[in-house]
Amino acid sequence: MKLRLLSFACGIALCGAASAVTVITPLPTGTPNQWSAQFSGSSGSNAYSLDLTGLAGALDLTALLSANLFLGSGFNISSATFDGQSFVPVLNVTTPNGSADYWTYGPGPVTATVHGLVVNGVSGNSGSFTGSLGVSATPIPPPPIPEPETFALFLAGLGVLGFMAKRRQQG
Repeated sequence: MKLRLLSFACGIALCGAASAVTVITPLPTGTPNQWSAQFSGSSGSNAYSLDLTGLAGALDLTALLSANLFLGSGFNISSATFDGQSFVPVLNVTTPNGSADYWTYGPGPVTATVHGLVVNGVSGNSGSFTGSLGVSATPIPPPPIPEPETFALFLAGLGVLGFMAKRRQQG
């Protein structure tokens, strides 16, 4: 009898864990080869499944999370990951009266498969956080590499500044 109850309890726990994952499917933005999605959450640990299977090509992903927790109402983000890679907290301020959070991820190359996104934190009385995703099939170009002439001008300018500083000390 105890084995049946234990099996039943485990089954319910597994069903509850499976239903806790929210599926996010980005929609077209109106710009060719670009998609976006919005999502939110309010529990201590929020799991999402990002479905990019319908998208083609090399993809870049940018994700933003934001939340506030003031006077016991709101959400305080403590960590966020995308496929196990951590988001970067741009603003993660906690004071006695509350907190303000802004976390980013990307741009990063992703494949057209299903990905995992997890956001953890502490929820206040009626708290939640919001998130947004941007996916683009047009890779973001790397920053240009300065030409040798640029470096030469930079070094010449430093030399002139050094020469002028030396003259002032002597004069």
